[in-house]
Amino acid sequence: MDGDSERREIKRGRRSVRLLLVGTVLTFALASLLVGLMADGAFPRSWLERGDPPDWVEVTGLVLAVLGMGLEVVALVRMVRGGSYRADRESRLGALSFRRRRELARAVRRGVVESADDLPWLRVTAAQMIRQRRLVPLFGGLVTMNLGQLLLSLAPIWFVLFGVTGVAFGLACGQILRDAPRAEAFLREHPGDPVVTAPTGSG
Repeated sequence: MDGDSERREIKRGRRSVRLLLVGTVLTFALASLLVGLMADGAFPRSWLERGDPPDWVEVTGLVLAVLGMGLEVVALVRMVRGGSYRADRESRLGALSFRRRRELARAVRRGVVESADDLPWLRVTAAQMIRQRRLVPLFGGLVTMNLGQLLLSLAPIWFVLFGVTGVAFGLACGQILRDAPRAEAFLREHPGDPVVTAPTGSG
């Protein structure tokens, strides 16, 4: 793939990712709106009733909500200033399909190089997997803020939402933290261009 066509494919990949993200956000927004409109019929009224948390619980909830928001802001600033956001945005992986990216990620996890032609792509994939560590504080901030909202309300529906988001983000963080050491091991085993392997963003 020549330079011009690769750049075109990367731009096309960025557009696909943006459309996917926008579509996902709109889907969740519409789902939340429908849940809100149908709440009275979809859930028992007792699930939606606000509890009566003690003052110290409300204060703790407020502190956690503010702390979670702060963690999110700090995580986003670090991603942008540390270069990991730009590196991912301009990555050559944007020229590949999601299926191909999953195949490369699986190969990095196993430490397998099936073809010499794949090795540059595998190095880029491994570097991106290491940079994803920066998502862990972001997810942690979201869960912390959600916990704060739960303590402020103590409505049963918030326990359900916190459980779902906590499990989802916990699984995602677990996968990221498992993948990063494997990706580092892959790059040690298959060192290459310092431009690819250096900006890992693992700090």
